[in-house]
Amino acid sequence: MEQAVQRLGYVVLGVPDLAESVDFYASVGHLTVHDASSRSAYLGGGYDHHWLAIEESSTHRGLRRVGFELSSAQALDEVADRLAERRIPHEEIGDLDGDGIDRGLRFTDPDGVQVDVYTDMLSRAVKPTQDVVRMTEMLHAVWFSADPVAAHAFYAEVLGFRASDWIKRNAVFLRARNNYHHSLGIFRSSPARSGQLDHFCILVESIDDVMRGRNIALRRGASLQKDVLRHAASGSISVYIADPATGISFEFCAEHDIVAPDHRPRLLEASPITRDVWQAGSPGLAKVAPLGATAEAPLAAAAGVSSAGAPAGAGSEEARVADLANSLA
Repeated sequence: MEQAVQRLGYVVLGVPDLAESVDFYASVGHLTVHDASSRSAYLGGGYDHHWLAIEESSTHRGLRRVGFELSSAQALDEVADRLAERRIPHEEIGDLDGDGIDRGLRFTDPDGVQVDVYTDMLSRAVKPTQDVVRMTEMLHAVWFSADPVAAHAFYAEVLGFRASDWIKRNAVFLRARNNYHHSLGIFRSSPARSGQLDHFCILVESIDDVMRGRNIALRRGASLQKDVLRHAASGSISVYIADPATGISFEFCAEHDIVAPDHRPRLLEASPITRDVWQAGSPGLAKVAPLGATAEAPLAAAAGVSSAGAPAGAGSEEARVADLANSLA
């Protein structure tokens, strides 16, 4: 099957206070407000109308939708046919005067994630000036699923995503037509967390931009969800900054791999070194330790606590590893 998706386009978040979240993503995320109303705002770092949409909501905090840009109008028609064949409800979208989308479809995936696919978005005439954190691409989104294997099958069959790598069968990294290592990551979780967004990622020009983004975030009082690391799967050098309004984090990354079209997915081990290759050789860190364990945190403690801080329970090893992984992408 041809890859229908060209790249990740945008993420839409629901927040309790629009002004506070806009200020956070402008001052800490270095995104520029392109358009706004009393209840929503559209921000970005490139020519696109937006990479991030924020909607004020008293009832829905967190991920509302994710949007993928398709490769062509024909791809949109083919996706519509595949949704119809599977009897998946979908609706047409497109509002150039609103969200800047020309023509697209909206549907809900098996984990409850609302997905937009579209052909074209309004483009800015001039890219925002960026002197501090120089941004290249809205790169990927990662969310949770109770069954990553089934989620992989869905996205491969409906949208033509291809697996770049797996971590055991607990996490899958899926690439689009642009062949960045992943535009979508799906991690195993408990059913209660299924469909929740872990993070989204913005590709920046260099490690200098990652570090400037990190240091400015700390000076502005933001918290790091994960400090600087290098991922084994994608090769990215990354830092994760926590959004206080939603519990989601956003990632600045550099040196994210572009893989060959015929790349064969690896089946990576589930270890802290897979998350951060700079942990290799660290004293007290076992090769097969649960993800989330560090030399400073006892392995037994890390194994008994979920990423949300709650007891991991009596689930399988795979479920515990997935909950502790939180952000491997």
